[in-house]
Parts: sequence; C-alpha cells; structure tokens
Amino acid sequence: MSASTAERREFVQSVMGRLVADGLVGRVEEPVYGDDTVYRLAVPGMDHDVAVIQKGCPDGAHSSTRWTVPEWAGEAYLWWVCDNMGFQPGEHVSKGVNRLFQRFTDDRPDRLAGVIFHSSPCGGPGRVCPKADRSVTIDGRKVPPPCIYVFPDRDPSASEWNWRGGQERRFPAVLLKAFGIPEDQMAHFVGSIGYRMVGGRRKTNIISRYGLGRTTSHRS
Repeated sequence: MSASTAERREFVQSVMGRLVADGLVGRVEEPVYGDDTVYRLAVPGMDHDVAVIQKGCPDGAHSSTRWTVPEWAGEAYLWWVCDNMGFQPGEHVSKGVNRLFQRFTDDRPDRLAGVIFHSSPCGGPGRVCPKADRSVTIDGRKVPPPCIYVFPDRDPSASEWNWRGGQERRFPAVLLKAFGIPEDQMAHFVGSIGYRMVGGRRKTNIISRYGLGRTTSHRS
C-alpha cells in the first residue's frame, strides 16, 4: 500500500502536534501549499529554529539531493517519510546516505544536521520495529520512536567526517522526549552517518541504535 502525499504529510503533522502538546516545541509553522515541504519549529532553549524538510523514500534523487536548507535554520533535518515495503528500512537509508554525499561535497552552503526515517508503516506487521516497546499513541495509532541519524559537519581539510559518530545535535533529544525517552538515554537511540576518503574512494559508515547495547552498523 502506498500512502498519498496528503497521508504522509498528515503523519508528520501528527508527530509535530505531539511535540507541541507535550510542550517540547513552542510553535510549528507548516508548509504553504506549492512551496517545499519545510516545517519551522521553535524549540525552547534553542537560539535558532529547527527546519524539518519532508521528503519521500530516500532512494530517489528528489528525496536525497534536491532540497534547500532555509537561512533561518539552526539545525535542519531531512525526514524521509517512506512507505515503500520493497526494501528493508536499512536498505532505504543506505541508498539515501550514499546519494547525500553528493550534496555534502558540493559548493552549496546548505548543511544538514541529520536525517530521520519514520512513516506510518513503522511498528506495524510489515515493518516490525525493535523500538516498539517505546511506542506512544498518536491520533489513536501506536507509533514507535523514529530512526534518527546525526549527519556530519563539513570540513574541506578533513579526510573523514563523523566516522566514529561523535557529532552532537540538540533536536534529537527533543524529538525522542515525545516518546518517553529521557535526554540521559538519548545516546542509546540516536544513530549516525559518517564518511571517509581512502585512496580517493569514499567509504560510508551508518550506525543505528535502538536501546542500551542494541546497535547495528553498515559500512560500504
């Protein structure tokens, strides 16, 4: 089953609504019809607003390379709302992360803080989630915590970026609090994306975390 664009947007908006209801986000400005699907979140304690750029499955160029970070964003995230069940979630993410390197190394000033993979099939029988025990009820539906991956900062002089996952961001802790995960446990539920250049070839390291001592990684 493929969800419509309206259904995918409704899913993201329902999670945003939970953030506001819990007092984790003060205000959400929703996209205007016809513009890019970018949400602007005012987060208490953060000096600048957070941009969430809604995209579809990360396999395609449109969802991985065709995006623009607003100038006002302190942190910006691609949210891949992917209901395609043809691949496992990790394969979807891997395809997108490989494509993202094109934007990571171009001359545009856009910078991502991270990517999110989360949609309505997550936690259901077709896409069983290892974080299901942390699910919360949103609009009458059980929703597990999202998969969040911290993206590296640019440094043209470096040969590896966030390879060991040491990059830190602030918004992931805010998002996970909506699912009952306290900030002191955040590190057990936030993954990372790293790149490395070896002999002129790019290497990729993707780490997923879904609880204390529960980690999986993929290097290519």
